[in-house]
Amino acid sequence: MRVATFNCNSVRSRLGILLDWLAAKSPDALALQETKCVDADFPAEAFLRAGWKVFFRGEKAYNGVAWITRAEPSEVAFGLEDGRDEPGRDSAVRLARISLGGLRLLNAYVPQGEALDSPKFRFKLDWLARFRRFLDRFDPRRDPVLWVGDLNVAPEPRDVWDSKKVWPHVCHGPEVCEAFAAATAWGFEDVLRKHLPGDGVFTFWDYRVPRALDRNLGWRIDHVLATPPLAARSRSVEIDLEPRRREKPSDHTFVLAEFADHA
Repeated sequence: MRVATFNCNSVRSRLGILLDWLAAKSPDALALQETKCVDADFPAEAFLRAGWKVFFRGEKAYNGVAWITRAEPSEVAFGLEDGRDEPGRDSAVRLARISLGGLRLLNAYVPQGEALDSPKFRFKLDWLARFRRFLDRFDPRRDPVLWVGDLNVAPEPRDVWDSKKVWPHVCHGPEVCEAFAAATAWGFEDVLRKHLPGDGVFTFWDYRVPRALDRNLGWRIDHVLATPPLAARSRSVEIDLEPRRREKPSDHTFVLAEFADHA
């Protein structure tokens, strides 16, 4: 099973890059975040014509998540389903869940948080706590669960090009790292770091930083996390830099993980 994740920063703006990458890499499933369009405007037909299945929820010019799959999932659902969504803060546009090939795949776009003194940062911390409670419907010792997406957290100093310079930040600071650790402590292993343990391993390079990719001034905020039964089956993780070098790219790039069919 090959599962990828990509914050596309507008699915319509990145449609050519997406279709080219899918044709070249042929994953079983691709999780998209920050699709930035309402469902009626999602370019589903382009994916369908190319032979893919697609499932999505989104908002105009802002949030949105989608799964693109080769086979039909046995289950598709959206949101945290905890009864706490508010107008303009629908968790369905931040969490897309499918069951595919015996795996439970969770695609999340965690709130960015804006600023440490912003209500949006408190919302981010609360969202991570809600997600942790959502996980209690699974058993990490038995269920093969994969959590991928733009989680907007760089949990370790090596996950930022200069930790001392940016700390504390809404994506790299004490409160958010603690909230993320609480969620992962439920029973996730960091599959990306299992295969790519070195320094300078990033998935996001800010547009506002001159030549950020060439200088590798990046952040690791896109993640591949698996429960132990699935992590044991992981074979590789690849961060594909080529799409980030293309004309009009996203500020993130694709992360592709491969898992053996059986332990």
